[in-house]
Amino acid sequence: MAAKHYLDPYNAAFAEAMSGEPSPHVLGYVKGHEALEGLQEQEPAYDIDVETFQVPWDDVSTNVVIFRPKSAPKPCPMVFYMHGGGWVLGSPKSFAPLMEDLARQSGAAMVFPDYSLAPGKQYPFQFEQLYAVLDHIARQPHKYNLLTDHIVLAGDSAGGHFVIALMQMCLERNLPAKIAQLVIFNPVTDTHIKMASYETFKNAPFLPVDTLDWMIDSFLPNKKDRENALTSPLTFASDQVLAKFPPTIIFLSEVDPLVDDGRAFGHRLQQAGVDCAIIKGEGQMHSYALVLPLRSKPTARAIVELAALKIRKALFPSTSS
Repeated sequence: MAAKHYLDPYNAAFAEAMSGEPSPHVLGYVKGHEALEGLQEQEPAYDIDVETFQVPWDDVSTNVVIFRPKSAPKPCPMVFYMHGGGWVLGSPKSFAPLMEDLARQSGAAMVFPDYSLAPGKQYPFQFEQLYAVLDHIARQPHKYNLLTDHIVLAGDSAGGHFVIALMQMCLERNLPAKIAQLVIFNPVTDTHIKMASYETFKNAPFLPVDTLDWMIDSFLPNKKDRENALTSPLTFASDQVLAKFPPTIIFLSEVDPLVDDGRAFGHRLQQAGVDCAIIKGEGQMHSYALVLPLRSKPTARAIVELAALKIRKALFPSTSS
């Protein structure tokens, strides 16, 4: 990577350690998934309860995992979190460290739908699958000791893409719950064009553009499917719809081909009158708040603390300072 793209010492050391490792698009779907799980291997947290249930829909039963602080009251408010991994990678095991941190610091239950991965399932399957799970929980939260009068939608990378799509679907379909806050990390916001940062950071560590292209092609093989408000909200979502979005915070990585995606979408929300904050992690690579070698470092810790605070203020307004 060009020297002009500053990485802080922690990110630089991790990038150097990864420099000889093949990228996910070289490893392929199975080995890429295994590599991410291996990178994230850790013992379960002692202070977090983990519960699992299934929601049947279409031809699948979606596995849903709840990460709940042991100290949390039951029922408790929920965050519906959609993971990244470019639509093709990711699992509860890979994302458990971040889910535990956010649950612990916010006091909320992190509801993690383990959606079907591409290319086994492709657009629009995952959009409908995720909405079906969210609607199911919103209509019978008592079954899971959850409160759904206010919900936070959250996600990273491809999961951030799903957050924006699901918010539009919630508005169109009148989800029987209020979405109180969006918390988005490094989102994909346009799949039919490439922003300038695709070129600037085409060889960025952890998410080079060749890997990103492979992931988008796996989920959206038909390029015409990239030209709508769900798959490319930056270009195709209307101002009228975006103006109805709840308060939103978007966290970006400085050295990331997706940095322009998130920044430009945040600008659209701001121009539509949405309470939207855009926070960029200087010297950080994609997924710096997730991966174990970086998540304990200063910028990642600060970002996760701020995300948890936003969640807490949205779900526990009477107790938040």
